[in-house]
Amino acid sequence: MKSWIDIETLSVMGFGGALKAYRRLSSLADDLVEQVIKARPRLVLTVDNKGFAVRFASRLKRRMKAVGWSVPVIHCVAPTVWAWGRWRAKKFATVMDGLLCLFPFEPDYFKPFGLDAHFIGHPEAFGDFLPAKPANKSVEEEKIKSNKIILLPGSRLSEISLILPEMLAATAIIKRHDPNLNFVLPAVPHLLPLIQSLIAESGVTILDQPKDLIPALQTSDAMIATSGTITLQAALCGTVGVTCYRTSAFSGFIGRRLVDLDKVILPNAILGRPLYPFYFQEAATGKTLAAATLDCLYDANAKSSARQAAIELKSLLTGGAQSFDELVISALKNWLD
Repeated sequence: MKSWIDIETLSVMGFGGALKAYRRLSSLADDLVEQVIKARPRLVLTVDNKGFAVRFASRLKRRMKAVGWSVPVIHCVAPTVWAWGRWRAKKFATVMDGLLCLFPFEPDYFKPFGLDAHFIGHPEAFGDFLPAKPANKSVEEEKIKSNKIILLPGSRLSEISLILPEMLAATAIIKRHDPNLNFVLPAVPHLLPLIQSLIAESGVTILDQPKDLIPALQTSDAMIATSGTITLQAALCGTVGVTCYRTSAFSGFIGRRLVDLDKVILPNAILGRPLYPFYFQEAATGKTLAAATLDCLYDANAKSSARQAAIELKSLLTGGAQSFDELVISALKNWLD
């Protein structure tokens, strides 16, 4: 595989960020269209980056028609129109020939729009994340032992800047309730200097190796997490906790009018019930996050419920297949002889 441009080029957050990047990304889309026309592949597979992908596909379709040549354009990772922007589904159906879906309910959602949609499972669900079942302990024993809470503030600069300070405020409150609690934070390398400056003297331990994330989730007694794929990883590990998100005032204003906040957290949307409470914008304060974390930390049924949810999620997201590859190959056969 040859990489034409660094994927970080497409890392744009929020509506304001998208507007600022429009001219640059428009030029990139045109360049990539010409690359496809020159290469003449058997299939074009766009992956995630939904706003960019649909505009790229639209331009590619027009260009293919102009040169009298065409191949299927398939998008992988269905747009989350079931959470926000239902109107976008019709646009996808216009420019895409097929859709690969990570969640089991998505094919039925998209087929009425005329999209040839196929479920390929979720790659995270094929890992063995759920730790061995712990020995039964009373709530009092759980309180006495030294618990570990994991902080997951996100992997983007804006998320670290806006969300981590509230998480740290929550840790200070929680520590006043129980000084024996420990806090860890898996950090992405490119944001490590910023994170180190923010957590100075907070007592939070940084985990700076990617391999440390899943073991930390498996062994943590609770988490405070930013919404995103990490909540699905945590749910598959049977981790209990709370979720939140903070963004700019402008993006938050638009988001409240476009987004179904009940479907923002992936495990909640897949299971059809609130596994993790979600706090958005001004509701995501240190005080609120601390209270919610303590509630789940000392809930006698929280861990067993989270473990059962992990088993249920794994079943739903693997679709009975033995491997992710198996489902992807089965789906792509619809467009390749």
